[in-house]
Order: sequence, then C-alpha cells, then structure tokens
Amino acid sequence: MKKILPTLACLSSLAMLTACTTMQSNTIREVSDSNVKQCRPLGEVHGSDAVFVGLSASVGSRNAKARAMNDAVRLQATDVVWSQRGTSMTNEWVGKAYACK
Repeated sequence: MKKILPTLACLSSLAMLTACTTMQSNTIREVSDSNVKQCRPLGEVHGSDAVFVGLSASVGSRNAKARAMNDAVRLQATDVVWSQRGTSMTNEWVGKAYACK
C-alpha cells in the first residue's frame, strides 16, 4: 500500500503535465490598439490555466493563450489586442477580438 500511493501520485502528475489545450488553426493577428481603430469590436477573449504554474508555467501560459485564441476563432476575429498576457503566477490571457477588413 505504501508503494502504491507514491506511484499513483506520480502517474497523476504526469497525466496533468501532458494535458494541453490545442489552438485551432487560424490566421488571427496579434496587434496593438493602433492597428484596430477602423475595425469592428467583437468582444473579449479570455483564457486561463490554473493547473500549470511555477515550474510548468510555460505549458500553462500556452494553454491559456490557446483558449483565448479559440474564443477569437469562435467570434470570427481577424485581430486580437491583448490587455493581459500570461505570467508564471497567473497563466491568464485577456484581450479584445476585432473584425478588420
């Protein structure tokens, strides 16, 4: 029994590390506010990943950004302006999606 618990904990950790969010194929540009002055706002996009912080922050940040970009795809956005980018502590991406011609 004593050997089973550490093994299960290790397997659970490995499973969490391999979990990731896939970014849908898109041609959405990441731009600044000055690039979307003539564009139609579509709404806010948001992605977060609370599982991967600290040592696995890069995985969590990628997952969070993928979730936000998938929101932009659903809104049929052409451009995204980020107001918050993921950090090693938050892994949260927030932005606004726009439709530009």
